[in-house]
Amino acid sequence: MPSTNNVDWDQGLEAFKGRATTSYVELTAATATACASCHGPLSAQDPLSLSVEVTGGTHRDGTEYFSFEAEICHRTCREPSLTFSAGHSSPIEFTPQAARLILENRTAGTTTAALVFTYLPMLSFREPGGDLTSALVTALLFKGFQLAMSPDLGEILRDAVPAADDVAFVITAQGLLALRAGEATIYHEQLDAADPDDAAWLGVARNAPVLVIGGDNLTFTGTCPRLDAAAALGTLTAGLVSVQAPGQG
Repeated sequence: MPSTNNVDWDQGLEAFKGRATTSYVELTAATATACASCHGPLSAQDPLSLSVEVTGGTHRDGTEYFSFEAEICHRTCREPSLTFSAGHSSPIEFTPQAARLILENRTAGTTTAALVFTYLPMLSFREPGGDLTSALVTALLFKGFQLAMSPDLGEILRDAVPAADDVAFVITAQGLLALRAGEATIYHEQLDAADPDDAAWLGVARNAPVLVIGGDNLTFTGTCPRLDAAAALGTLTAGLVSVQAPGQG
């Protein structure tokens, strides 16, 4: 049974994750705070185990799609496992996770609204003969986003370039925001203009392009998302997105 640090995992995981297997195990363990079985706290000294449920299918063009749902448990609560279920061969329904931030450039005296988002479970695909690739990262790169090699928000903002012309934020007078890429809506959220934090973010977003940061392996804890694992694994992208605000003068 292979082990990474204090986490045992099923050998079959390598068939899906390849060279990224140990990084995937480390990241999953680092972001877990409680045992998925007994719900007790976890510590770096505990012998742990990783259980992964993989759902996958093959599109008619031969491309394989996989989604991964992982759980960390005490080794005494559950043994490592890997299960595979045949499922859909393309994305159907995923749950977004997101954080909205206001970034300050004190030197320039400007502020920028930022949206950081991902989807769970992570969806990956593999073309015939190719490596496993993040579906979300690939889609964002296709729309003009660039890989962010640093998790530092200031550096990401400094290096960000405009996304493709058909990518835009639509923000209505009622506070509904939608991130559009071509004909598709890839993220949407209803904000409350009466809420001070929502109102502040909307006020900044309506007056300048929004910094959009998206990818896989993002962790949302507290007020600021953790981007270090995504940057290290090459699954972090960023782009500046123009804003359309119907009804706003």
